[in-house]
Parts: sequence; structure tokens; C-alpha cells
Amino acid sequence: MQVITIVSITAAVFTVMGIGAAARSLNWLSREADAGILKLSIRVLMPCFIFEKVVGNPVFNKASNVYMPPVWGFLAVAVGCLIAYSYARGSGTRLGFNTSDKIHSFAICIGIFNYGFIPIPLISEIFGERALGVLFLHNVGVELGIWTIGVSLASGGLTKGWWKNVLNPPSITIVISLIINGMAWDKLVPEFISQITGILADAAIPVMMLLIGATFYDQIFHAKVEGDRSSPWPVYISAVMLRLLALPILFLLAALCLPISVELKQVVAIQAAMPAAVFPVVLTKHYGGDARTALRVVIATTVVGFVTIPLWISTGISWLGLENTVLEQTPKEATVGPKLEPVEAMRIAGISVRTSNRKEMAPETGQIPLLYQKYEADQIDQLIPSPVNTKQRIAVYADYESDQSGKFTILLGRQVPADAEIPDQLDKVRIHRGNYLHFTGEGEMPAVVPQTWEKIWNYFAESTSHTRTYEADFEIYDEASPNRVDIFIAVE
Repeated sequence: MQVITIVSITAAVFTVMGIGAAARSLNWLSREADAGILKLSIRVLMPCFIFEKVVGNPVFNKASNVYMPPVWGFLAVAVGCLIAYSYARGSGTRLGFNTSDKIHSFAICIGIFNYGFIPIPLISEIFGERALGVLFLHNVGVELGIWTIGVSLASGGLTKGWWKNVLNPPSITIVISLIINGMAWDKLVPEFISQITGILADAAIPVMMLLIGATFYDQIFHAKVEGDRSSPWPVYISAVMLRLLALPILFLLAALCLPISVELKQVVAIQAAMPAAVFPVVLTKHYGGDARTALRVVIATTVVGFVTIPLWISTGISWLGLENTVLEQTPKEATVGPKLEPVEAMRIAGISVRTSNRKEMAPETGQIPLLYQKYEADQIDQLIPSPVNTKQRIAVYADYESDQSGKFTILLGRQVPADAEIPDQLDKVRIHRGNYLHFTGEGEMPAVVPQTWEKIWNYFAESTSHTRTYEADFEIYDEASPNRVDIFIAVE
């Protein structure tokens, strides 16, 4: 799956960029329009996109996913620039790095990878919204690295007011979104606002990818660089060796060894494969760097990157053990494959709530999302004694009033030994030994769960092979497969 799917997604991203380049060559997308489109994207479209993906995203319930991604993003830029600077300075005139401008420009362009509009659609399609939310925080660190380390290399020191570039609309939106999540205000966002941000968010990535394609076309065919007529091949080869070979290995090994979250590993698997960003070309020009060196780095890594990106992403997924976290591409919807399996008796401890499917259909009366929020907020995992499997969380549906149309109790927790002493503040339920139909749903969480239940209801409505007992059904969520839910239905 990995290579074919990733090649397909990568090809789609580059094709949209190619359409932007073609639009520029045909003058359908004029240079005069660039400034307005860029401002609209940065100040309106991207903030809406970030707001939609970050607000209410459960990935930020884990504290490490708030502070680790920006630290990683900053260090990724710093390490990349340092290695490239040392390489260029050490090579000197042998490879054409005979001036400080060339050395600094090379270091900037190698260190600053494409951190936005190429990885965003790749992460969205391959890993989903949890990883996408972490990417946005990661990019705050990248921005900080650009406007501190990058500007220092280009201009010989920090410029006055550099911090204003970090406090841009996307970064401010991320901070506001995290505050909304931290205060549990995400449920208070009016539906009207969500609809507006959703419409504008859908336009963010396509518009920016078209603009990047047009900009790249200009850099290749209309860039004005003067003076040095040296061979480009030493820079081409050096750029590919560092940006597309040495740094991916380094970043993936770091992600493998360091204790970071699954979502940050997913981001690293994509970012490690990225070519040099186009923006450093503009940065070096603005601060008097060597535009020709910058352009050569960007051209070489982007062209070769079309081949290496899917290979490195596949390698990263394999090295970091992320195979089970990749979203299913075909079909897009949840899949259900019922299989009759014997289940041994289990005892589950956790917290519970009484509700019904009718209540859960309406956001304002649904109790299950609140149960999951309470579970995280009250750190229930720490109260559960001697869990049998610390990587699995179980939701049990029991005490049915009648059938799926009546009330039931849902308990969220973990399996505990039969003789475990359960604290008074926790509830408990027993899953009896018997035969259960095992259904599997894979896709974007949490939407895949109700999708899978709907297919379960349809299955029993159409099939007479098995009859539900409505004694106790349960869901298993395994950390090793964050985009998968296993649902077991008790049958006669």
C-alpha cells in the first residue's frame, strides 16, 4: 500500500502545483495578483483552516503534543542550517562555496524545508486530522527558526522587529484555538461560525498550492541572477545529498530514539522527506544573499524530491512503526467485516453515563463526548488499579433498557484483573464469556465510530444469521492503531 498510495498523493500535490505553473505561463494567474492572493491566504484562508483542524482536536489533550512539536520544528531548522553551514564552509572553493554569501544562502535553503503546503495535504490524506493539528504547532517552531536563525545567517544578525513575523495570523490562530480547547469552549462555537470557517478552509490548500506552482515557475524561468556563471552541479549534488539523504536519516533516527508522541512521529515521517522550501529564495534576495545558490538548492531538491518524497515517507512509516496508523484510502468510509469470535469473561473499571442513541444523535444532548472529555480531564487512567493492557481502552455498552432504540449505560475504562479492588469513585461492569460478532472500522476518528455502528445496525436489520442478546457489547481502542475501532456485539 505504502509506496503506491503515497506516490499517488504526492503526484496529486505536484500536479496541482504544475497547474499553477501552467496558469502562470499562460498568464491566467498574473504576477500582479500574487500579493493579494498571498495576503488573502495567510490572513483569512489559512487561519480558517487551522481553526477548523485545531479547535476540538483531541490530540491536544496530551500535554506533550502542545509543547514538543514547536520545539522539534525549531531544532529541525537549527540542526539543518548548522550541518549545511559546516558542510559548505568545510568544502570551500572545491565545491564553489567561495564567498560567505554562498555559504549562508546554502545553509538557509538546506535548513528550511517545505513545512506547509506540500506536507499539509500529505499528512491530511495519510494520517488524518490528529497529525495535522500537531503539524500546525510544529510549524510555529519552524517559523521561529526562520526568523531567528535564517535571518541571522542572511543578514549577519537579528533584524529589528523580527518577532512580528512569528506573530502572524496563522500562529495567532493556533494560540487562540489552543486556548479554546484548554477552556473547553469548543462546544460553544456557534454552528454558523463553523460553517463559515469550513467553507473558507476548503479553499486554503488548493489556492496556496497553485500560487506555489506559479512562484516556482517564475524562479525557474524568470529569475534574475547576475554575476557568477559557475557550474550548478556541485550545488545540485550537495543539496540533494544533505536535504534528501543525510537529514532524513538523521531526523528519522532521532524520532525513533526520542520519547515523542505517535502524532509527532507521523509529522516527522512526512517532514523528513520534504525538499527545500521556496521561501528562502525570497529571504536570501531580501537580505542580500546569493540568489543563484538559493535557486539551485530549491530546484535540485524539488525535482529530485518528486522521486524521493514517497520513498522517504514509506521508509519513515516503516522505521517508526506507523503502518497501523495510516488511513485507509479505499474505500474512504468505515469498513465492517463481521466475524464470529469467542470472548472470555472480562471485568472493566472506569466511569459511566446513562444515555440513548436518540440523545447521541444531537450534539446538544449527547453524553458520550462529555464522558470521554471527563475521562481525560479527571485522569481516570491513573485511578484504574493494575490494568491488564495499558495500551487498550474499552467502552462497554450494557444494561440495555430494550434494544438499540432504548436507554443503555456506557462505561469507559480498562480491563482489570477479576480480583482487583475497584476504588469507590469508579464504576465497573462484567463482560460475560460467549460468542461475539467482531466488526472493524478504520478511518478518521472519532467519525468512524458512529459510521461503524450504523453499518452494524444495517447488518442486523438485513441479516437473520445472528440475533443480538443486548447483554453487553464493547469497543476496543488500541494505541497501536489510533485510526481503528474494534466493536464486539454479543449474539446468541
